Amino acid sequence: MKGFSLAVVTALICLGSSPVLSTAPMEVVGLFKNRAVVRLASEEMLLKVGETKNGVTLVASDANEAHLIYRYKDYRLSISNRVGSLYQDAEKAQVVVASDQHGQFRIRGAVNNNYTNFLVDTGASVVAVSSKDAVRMGIDYSNGEKGVVYTAQGTTDSYFVIFDEVVVGAIKAYNVRAAVIEGEYPIEPLLGMSFLRQVRMEESRGVLTLTQQD
Repeated sequence: MKGFSLAVVTALICLGSSPVLSTAPMEVVGLFKNRAVVRLASEEMLLKVGETKNGVTLVASDANEAHLIYRYKDYRLSISNRVGSLYQDAEKAQVVVASDQHGQFRIRGAVNNNYTNFLVDTGASVVAVSSKDAVRMGIDYSNGEKGVVYTAQGTTDSYFVIFDEVVVGAIKAYNVRAAVIEGEYPIEPLLGMSFLRQVRMEESRGVLTLTQQD
């Protein structure tokens, strides 16, 4: 991902597993509409509704529950405290998201308590928003450091500011450097490296995991 061509997030995903822990041979570590991330024998796999991998079939899934079939048995796995109870001392805020049809990641978040949708962009050095979005979110950027940014459309005037807080899911980062770009571009705010370098990122099989750093 280069410039401001963004990677993006479809949905926030909740950690979960079966409410009856002793009887489920697998656990769900990602839940969203019509897809789920399932862990079986330490292997994680992204399943779409109707898809079968390693003998596990996803029948249905939403933000609360996954209906699975494994070895001719039905399992309905939903949010549980299993991860927290097993790893309570090491538990950290985490967000898991799946790529869209373009291989990009979009994620819901907030800037200074103003909600917005982000495009995840490792090619952007800082979080970036358009001046149109900045006005909508009540961000006064007029006293920021004036400069220019380079986009696919050429150079554009911008103001470099510090956001007090940027939140994605349960992950929070403070004093995040950002660029407010004059005009309507980027159409969606970019979640750049001034935020991403403060979290641990892992991508596997179209699933991006962000974990809060110490």
